[in-house]
Amino acid sequence: MKLYYSPGACSLASHIILNEINVDFDLVRVDLKTHKTEKGADYYEINPKGYVPALEINPGLILTENVAILPFLAQHDPKQDLIPPSGLGRAKVLEWLGYLNSELHDAYAVFFGAPLNDDAKAKGYAEVDRLLSYIDNAIGESDNDYLVDDNFGPADAYLFVLTNWSKAIGHDLTPYANINALCKKVAERQSVQIAMRDEGLIP
Repeated sequence: MKLYYSPGACSLASHIILNEINVDFDLVRVDLKTHKTEKGADYYEINPKGYVPALEINPGLILTENVAILPFLAQHDPKQDLIPPSGLGRAKVLEWLGYLNSELHDAYAVFFGAPLNDDAKAKGYAEVDRLLSYIDNAIGESDNDYLVDDNFGPADAYLFVLTNWSKAIGHDLTPYANINALCKKVAERQSVQIAMRDEGLIP
């Protein structure tokens, strides 16, 4: 398999899960401003959508969108620890992935487009805080070690990556004790440390 990524982008979640399932894969860095790969290829010819992640499963067979890639990769876990094979447990994973992708991801993405004035920034921070408050409360009301059950999974990886963007936008995560505790556990995983080093995000 081959993962097309940009350092620290949402593709980091797919990178983490690839490390978790311990398969051979290649990484291809994409410049999202020029839409060129590290070897100068036109990324639009690989993924016409133009953004990451894109997962090349076999030559010419490309899967895009984290909500598709993350469950696809997680189901390759031979122990079935990353995602339940069926039933309500699997549906809850997909529910979280859908929420993170359609709500929290979009709320953060506002800050990575055109420069925002002070009023737009305030509104953007307020929306991020609204969504994080919901997630923090949900974690606090749960007896699970992670978002869905007691096993780390793709939704946890995605939440970790998105909330890590708070540093880039000058957003304070301090009020969210439950999110911080969960993300601290995620950050300590070997799969995460390797992915972040490979993408140049940590020494």
